[in-house]
Amino acid sequence: MELINKLERIVLGWVKNVPHLPATGQKWLGVNVWWIALIAAIIGGIWFLFALNGLFSLLTLLSSVSNLYYVTNTYTDYAIFKAIIGLVFLGLTVAALAFAISPLKDRLKKGWVLLFLAWIISALSIVVSAVLSLSVIGFIISIIFGAIFLAIGGYFLFEIHGQFAHPTKRAKKV
Repeated sequence: MELINKLERIVLGWVKNVPHLPATGQKWLGVNVWWIALIAAIIGGIWFLFALNGLFSLLTLLSSVSNLYYVTNTYTDYAIFKAIIGLVFLGLTVAALAFAISPLKDRLKKGWVLLFLAWIISALSIVVSAVLSLSVIGFIISIIFGAIFLAIGGYFLFEIHGQFAHPTKRAKKV
């Protein structure tokens, strides 16, 4: 948790000088972010199921004796590896979004932290998938577009940062 707080402070330092949304826009976004997270979790869950179906289809194709001759093991093993890595990142992101919905409704800091965690997982996913592309052009394109989408998501995420209840530190009872 300390790492998340440290990353939060670092990113807050980055976005403090950027132009901000009007107060009404920030308030609207803060109040309605829970259903935006709900829609993102539902779409991500559906995407996860389709990707899982695709992985199972690939495994079924590989298990077919008649098609095994036409498929090289190196390519298919790597494709399966990339698919599993992508599914893990997608599952973690969807889980973080799904767990964030209820605290976001109550406007608790925990909900915002879970959104931030989903944003960090997405950033890691972009970097890992860019590296696993094994192509210089693919790497560059993935990093550029990934950075653009992360910047947009991070901007809106940190626009609502102050609207969620920060827990106060309580004295420990002895």
